[in-house]
Amino acid sequence: MAKRSPLPLMTPGLHDSPVLDRMCSHFVLTLTVRHANRFNARRDLSGLLALTARHLVWPPDVLARLRTYLSRRCAGHTQWSGHEALSDVAFLNRHGLWRGPFAETTLFFYLDEYVKDAPKDLLALLACSCETLELQLQRESTLVQQNIAALGRLLQLNAAERALLLYGTLARYQRDLRGALVEFKVNTAQEAFTAIADVAGVQAHEVAEALRVGSRLERVGMVENLIAEHNITDLSDLMKVSEQLPPVLMREYGGPQELMAVFTRPVAQSELQGADFDFIADELRIIGTLLRNAVTQRQAGVNILLYGPPGTGKTELAKVAASEAGLSLYEVESSDRDGNALSGRDRYRSLQISQVFLKASPEVALLFDEVEDVFPHLSGDAAQLMARLDAALEAPVPMSVNGKAWVNQILESNPVPVVWITNRIEHIDPAFRRRFQYHLELKSPPPGARLGLVRKALAGLPVPDGLAERLSERRGLTPAQIRTAVRFARLAGGAGNAAGLSSPVGVSSPAGDAALNEQLITRQLAHADKALGQGDGGQGRRSPAPRYALDLIHCESRFELPRLVEALRRRGMGNLCFYGPPGSGKTALAEHIAAELQRPLMVRLASDLMSKYVGETEQNMARMFEAAAQENALLLLDEADSFLRSRRMAERHYEVSEVNQMLAGMERFSGLFICTTNAFDDLDEAALRRFSFKIRFKPLRPDQRERMFSLETGVAATGPWTDRLARMDQLTPGDFAAVRQQAEVLGEPLSPDEFLTLLEAEHRVKPEVRQRRSMGFRADLPPDTPPTG
Repeated sequence: MAKRSPLPLMTPGLHDSPVLDRMCSHFVLTLTVRHANRFNARRDLSGLLALTARHLVWPPDVLARLRTYLSRRCAGHTQWSGHEALSDVAFLNRHGLWRGPFAETTLFFYLDEYVKDAPKDLLALLACSCETLELQLQRESTLVQQNIAALGRLLQLNAAERALLLYGTLARYQRDLRGALVEFKVNTAQEAFTAIADVAGVQAHEVAEALRVGSRLERVGMVENLIAEHNITDLSDLMKVSEQLPPVLMREYGGPQELMAVFTRPVAQSELQGADFDFIADELRIIGTLLRNAVTQRQAGVNILLYGPPGTGKTELAKVAASEAGLSLYEVESSDRDGNALSGRDRYRSLQISQVFLKASPEVALLFDEVEDVFPHLSGDAAQLMARLDAALEAPVPMSVNGKAWVNQILESNPVPVVWITNRIEHIDPAFRRRFQYHLELKSPPPGARLGLVRKALAGLPVPDGLAERLSERRGLTPAQIRTAVRFARLAGGAGNAAGLSSPVGVSSPAGDAALNEQLITRQLAHADKALGQGDGGQGRRSPAPRYALDLIHCESRFELPRLVEALRRRGMGNLCFYGPPGSGKTALAEHIAAELQRPLMVRLASDLMSKYVGETEQNMARMFEAAAQENALLLLDEADSFLRSRRMAERHYEVSEVNQMLAGMERFSGLFICTTNAFDDLDEAALRRFSFKIRFKPLRPDQRERMFSLETGVAATGPWTDRLARMDQLTPGDFAAVRQQAEVLGEPLSPDEFLTLLEAEHRVKPEVRQRRSMGFRADLPPDTPPTG
């Protein structure tokens, strides 16, 4: 027989096997050796070898006795012939490679038979292998260990917590290890804690503390789905490392900061400055001071909620506020390194980790965008009911954080101040909302602020003069919308000819480029408004009367109209009621006042406010006044009798509620509000008292009819034309506009006689004129009048 080796012999390929594989084998071998009394060779050997057979280290005497046994057992076996003459190294190269438990050419096929009579040899083999692997691993360091050490320093983890992260990661990495741990049965949780503590070299109570529900590891999301102690039956029940963690620990990082960036990273610098938020300068100053004092005084539980429609600048405001406070702003990740979206639970845990990472860092704050992911989700109807009744609805779904306690904990104890951002505040339970130190709603900036933001967005892009002013007049335009439109123009401008876009001056000249850019920007905004359900964004306004003048308005008022306009300019507030027949110039006068006061005109119709849901009409009214105040607009409610009809005439309770809401809105509104109506006599008495001015519009006087006729036809009204105009005593400016539109549709100029004939046709269909005809008065009908049409 060949000469025996005096030193332990390693399984071929042991040095070349992956370090993590050897760590898995070392972990399970250590458990087996230190708790040999729990090891059952007949039951457990097969699973143990599946994991460790490639990493065994053979004591010479054990291998010698095994070879002696194999010489007798494999006598006459052709595939084992000549093995007695081989050296130990050659023998292991030929028969010591693991090929599964049923490969007859390997020693492992016969090992279970051998250890029945020589159990001490098996324990000696396992102990030698464990000791040799331990010495090897002490000289080597894996990425996993290095990253766990870095995490430990950043999160201030103790030795037990680090060991659990390592063992849990190994169990996620190696399926056979998890199977071996399942076979390691325990009678109590304390036995399981003790077994792990013996391997890790820590105290059992430290392991128990690290794995209790609500522990630090669970709060930061590194372990999950913890099992109650009375349900622990084997060691695999302790391996609860989050499935998100092993991929993070197995990557190489340039340093602790790069590792920390997996969980939180500095936000990109904002292009805006404090001056861009002048319209909320006080709010910006308050938020900045709050953040600064929270950090300076190390106050826990400081949270700020910014909410409002998408694209209104909430994220940019948070960045500017942190910068003004002298803080570095970090953001909670919304996706992993592969670009996959994180669930609400994962984002919440990322927030917890970020808090732990940053609490020792000076001058920092956190930004958590799209916070709807974190809070338990509410359906639309439930959210509206919650907002109305201030009731709490606990209806979590798997993608959100399950349970109020977790969310309340972070809102009350976070050491780093957090700015939370949401587009839908109604989806957040009031029980959570009340825990924020400050709430701020952000809407579209007012016109003056919009102008500055538009000019900044257009910088460097050739555009026609006045485009910034025209764009800033678009109600509801958000900073994100204008930035998107400008970026679209930059990208699509070069393809203008291919897209079929052209400019009157040609796209090759600077003026042509500017015109094309305007065309692209307005097109993009129009399509965006349609997609967002915002109508025309202010582009579908009623065109002003081309021949409008105050002296063409016939109204009944104690004060002359120019004096009234000047008074409104000085005062800046007031409620006015314009009433009279249709087409008498009520809306046109409102437009004239808005133009004279250089204010945007916000027109609302009954269809804009009315809703089929009880109570929503009142909400729309409140939003109407709020939007007008924010835009500093002149608010015009057309056909206001729909909402101000006398409550004595109401047939349903919600009709009374709508009138009450409108009256309350008028009382609180500090801007200019004009109501127009054709049914003045039906208005509620309380509404009449709230109008500072009630102006009655009448049909045109004879001299006004003659002047409008001259303006429309280009000839003076004389002779028979004057007589025919005199008989049409119910004419209004709207009748002249209707005839003019007929001429525009026909595309042919009208002679003075034709114009008068059409005016007479318009006059005859008026209710007052038809009423006279039914009573026998025919003075308005000239002889030989042709039929209408």
